[in-house]
Amino acid sequence: MANYTFNASINMTANSGTGYSQSQSGSFNLNLTGINQIESGRADVASDADYGLDPSKVGATTAFTNGRAFYIRNMDDTNFLKVYDGASSAADLVGILEPGEWLFTIIRGTGVTTLRADTATVHVEYFIFEVDSAA
Repeated sequence: MANYTFNASINMTANSGTGYSQSQSGSFNLNLTGINQIESGRADVASDADYGLDPSKVGATTAFTNGRAFYIRNMDDTNFLKVYDGASSAADLVGILEPGEWLFTIIRGTGVTTLRADTATVHVEYFIFEVDSAA
């Protein structure tokens, strides 16, 4: 088992055509201990089939004990990608990633993260890891 520190920061500014502007920034550190399931890579996700990021796909022999965190980036130029917590159904939708967009989140469930492309195969970059009970 290994220990990791995840550091993240973000700065956002939104401007409207009428002159209204809003800015937000933030950062956080996440210390993760006892991690024994971690995987990263790139994959081609088809539009007609689920692509599961699950414990067996990332080399684990058991389910994530306390949940999982993942980063997924849509590397396609034209098609969007849907990310689900579980099977690909409307009830399980976590997010829709337009071309070039990315998502980082923590899911406390121990199930599968499923990806499904829009109208053609989408190339994605991903990083998924088990989280500990203190995350």
